[in-house]
Amino acid sequence: MQDTMVEKMGRASIIMNKLSHLIWIALIFICSCDDNLGQDQIPIADFQDVVINLTLPEFVDLNRDGTSIYINRGGLRGLILYRENPSSYIAFERTCSYLPNEACANVEVHSSKLYMRDPCCGSTFNFPTGQPTSGPARYNLRIYETRLDGNVLTITDNIAN
Repeated sequence: MQDTMVEKMGRASIIMNKLSHLIWIALIFICSCDDNLGQDQIPIADFQDVVINLTLPEFVDLNRDGTSIYINRGGLRGLILYRENPSSYIAFERTCSYLPNEACANVEVHSSKLYMRDPCCGSTFNFPTGQPTSGPARYNLRIYETRLDGNVLTITDNIAN
């Protein structure tokens, strides 16, 4: 009977030892996970200044506050130009801040015109800050500097946010 009890205690000790090792491995794995999963840095876009004459017919959609249009120049995948008020325009990078290197990480203005959305990951971003409001994205959309001189708007590759 004594041998059986010793054998049971030995097996229990081995099991506890293995369990202890598994717990340590699990803890190391959990603690080493990257908290920024999917939050790669959006590559910096180097582009020529985008100069827009706001009186041209192609920019008529920017005639009211809270309106936006796509600009196919500038940024990595183009820009979303948003009119905040007659003297303030905001140029958003169309590349989503969540997995920006994915081919489909392309932000669009939602059909309601009230916010922006990446249909690939489902993240949504507000106007006028580009702050994520839902989905996996945790970082704002990149905003490029704009300068208004009369009816001429210049968008530069300087990052405003």
